[in-house]
Amino acid sequence: MGILDGKVALITGAGTGIGRGIAMTFAAQGAQVVVAARREGKLRETCSFAPDKISHVRMDLTDHEDRTHALETVIERHGRLDVLVSNAGYQLWKSFLETSDEEIDELFYTNLSSTTRLIKQALPLLEKTKGNIIIISSTASRYTVVPSQKLSVYSASKAGLNQLTRTLAPELGPMGIRINAVAPGLTRGEVADALLINDPNAQAWIRQVTPLGRVGEPQDIAGTVLFLASDQASWVTGQIIDASGGWQISAG
Repeated sequence: MGILDGKVALITGAGTGIGRGIAMTFAAQGAQVVVAARREGKLRETCSFAPDKISHVRMDLTDHEDRTHALETVIERHGRLDVLVSNAGYQLWKSFLETSDEEIDELFYTNLSSTTRLIKQALPLLEKTKGNIIIISSTASRYTVVPSQKLSVYSASKAGLNQLTRTLAPELGPMGIRINAVAPGLTRGEVADALLINDPNAQAWIRQVTPLGRVGEPQDIAGTVLFLASDQASWVTGQIIDASGGWQISAG
């Protein structure tokens, strides 16, 4: 038996990286999982790891109709929604002075506004099941150590999600809904691998500044999310939990 037996989860941004790791972990722990993202080919790859437990729906987080369709699809397939994991987002590695107005708008609209809207749309479903929400934030939202200097706008958008988590907790609690966030450090995936895979110096530096001595893996984040999604965390809400191997803490 798994700790998510009988639960149904929607995980956004689950075609690769952290989202895929969460989907695989949830499926292994008994959940029925619907993964959502823009790239259907990547979503199919995620489903292939547990085709009896994971299905997909194409969704652009910034599109209202796509969000509505994804939630409706979950209900059509499984009849309920217990866990919403909001992982989809947009990361831009660029200095503040070089960031265009359009990029600023896209960062805030994708990461903060669209995530907020998805949560609001999902609340009637989660109230029925006394479910819970986990937002994937970032350690860059909490600390300003290198390399956060090139993540200024991204960091601000994720900091907004942290405060949304805190302020929604007392409002959603009477509805029986918990909400928490996980703040990963540098974790392997498309973005991180592009920075690290061909740069042994970068990998060595990351290991040096991370107390646990390595780059994070998607499963490292998935374990923390699994705890928050499960009944083992039934007394936990409004929290932002770092899952970073100590990344950025010592200098934060």
